[in-house]
Amino acid sequence: MDETEQKILDAALSVLVSKGYEGTTTRRIAEAAGVNEVTLFRKFQSKENILREVIIRNLNSALALIDSMFQMETEADQAVSLRNMGLDFIKLMSERIDLISILIEEGRRKPEVQEILSPATQILIKRLSECFELQIKNGKMRNIDPKVAAVTFISFTFYICLMKKFLEGIIGDKEEALEGFVDIFTKGIIKVNDKNLR
Repeated sequence: MDETEQKILDAALSVLVSKGYEGTTTRRIAEAAGVNEVTLFRKFQSKENILREVIIRNLNSALALIDSMFQMETEADQAVSLRNMGLDFIKLMSERIDLISILIEEGRRKPEVQEILSPATQILIKRLSECFELQIKNGKMRNIDPKVAAVTFISFTFYICLMKKFLEGIIGDKEEALEGFVDIFTKGIIKVNDKNLR
């Protein structure tokens, strides 16, 4: 990616967060990037292509976090690994929560946004599911539905970022909330005393 393309994508992200999808015009993106619209269209052809590239860049950051979990040592503590990945996810999502919220809201109303956002979400869930499948195969996780586990994990980290202002003082800071979540995620909530229940 050349410097001009990088400037256009950075500008698109900034305009999208401040103006929403509807208010993000190619003219505004070009002005924010310091290029003319002709250059913008030559590089990306449409606003939808720019949005697609913005999503792919952010998706790749999230996938890199999941890939790091694939590299876990077999003797690594699963709870520690999940906590570390969760903290990285929360940091990543916190930095992009405005963008994610706008895309989700716009995706409900605009099929073109949904078409771009849906595959990215599916890729993220698929990759984390594969990671959990590997952990099941290696005996590090019990036999559960890895897709449900992936959606649960992603949903929690997203919700913590989305609701941080409302949850302050209720469940502590994001790190404390994640500690509690990882404990519940890895151990469940039911106290098992009876061997027949295991």
